[in-house]
Amino acid sequence: MSSAEPSDGAVPTVTAEMSIPQQLNRRFARVRQSVGALERVLLQGPRTHSARELQALHGLPESLVAKYWRGMGFGGIDHDIAVFTDEDAEAIGELIRLVTDGEIDEDTFVNFARGFGFHTGRLAMWLTEALVDEAKAGGKVSDSQARMLMLERAPEFLGVFERQVVYAFRRQMASYTARAGSEILRSVGESWSDEALPLPRAVAFADLVQFTRLAQSIDGFELADVIKQFEGLCRDIISEGGGRVVKTVGDEMMFLADTPEDGVRIALSITEAVAASPILPAVRVGLTWGNMFSRYGDVFGPRVNLAARLEGIAEPGAVVVDLETAETVDRAFPGGFSRAEEWSVELQGIGLTTVVRLERAAASRIVINR
Repeated sequence: MSSAEPSDGAVPTVTAEMSIPQQLNRRFARVRQSVGALERVLLQGPRTHSARELQALHGLPESLVAKYWRGMGFGGIDHDIAVFTDEDAEAIGELIRLVTDGEIDEDTFVNFARGFGFHTGRLAMWLTEALVDEAKAGGKVSDSQARMLMLERAPEFLGVFERQVVYAFRRQMASYTARAGSEILRSVGESWSDEALPLPRAVAFADLVQFTRLAQSIDGFELADVIKQFEGLCRDIISEGGGRVVKTVGDEMMFLADTPEDGVRIALSITEAVAASPILPAVRVGLTWGNMFSRYGDVFGPRVNLAARLEGIAEPGAVVVDLETAETVDRAFPGGFSRAEEWSVELQGIGLTTVVRLERAAASRIVINR
């Protein structure tokens, strides 16, 4: 028996002495074994139920099962093919019963499923990519080798991941409901309210300048490091400053703050931290203060659109706001920031807008010790 053929039933490693077909077969067997082991742990049992059987045996309407599955982000299902485990049936049934018992309507049911599917899908990708990045950090393995190592190491982290997800959700839910309660109390006695745009927020877009040109001049590993550094730096500053990340789109990050002065302080701290980085290009930020509405983890409204337009005209390293926001910031924190420049510009879809570039005055800088 050769050294490439272990006797303990384990899948042998690929060696340079093997032929190409042998290497492919070994790699396929290794991947299949790792994925199979993960699936057995994650799915907690075999796929034994079809959608039709879920209705017949568990009383779960096929239409709601299909909506749940699509909401989770999974593909279409054949009603007679067994794709569901016992745990699937229990989880799907739990949410469906909220509809059949009259606790929620179907639209809310679909929104719940989409929320769970979207955010846990991104989380699964985030966590597995973190393991891949760690494996590649030494520069001694290829991307495919790093992913193979991730598949083999993932089972040891599953218990920690599950406990952290439950803990993080509870903490985030507590934080969100506390903010919602504060806003209810703050709205009492206000002479003006807008049911369509009920949330007063600072909203900002931070964008790396000339990122497309940079992406064409460096390799994928360097580009990934740029994005990692930018996102990590921004997230740390935003969290430390009391803000919240809404989303990232490539080289752009959108964030919120509950007060106009916090928003500007975060924005300026980001531009300063990025300027001090040896590997990051300059960042520019457009920010506004005003009312907006929130749906599905995102925010919308004219002030959001204005912030995006302002970011597009900002110079590298600059934080720009509209005149109304600048005046609000002045009232909220007199002497905290200074107006370095002011001009008027025609913004597409918005019209003539007075733009103000802000700089730091008495306001402190958010410093992260990394």
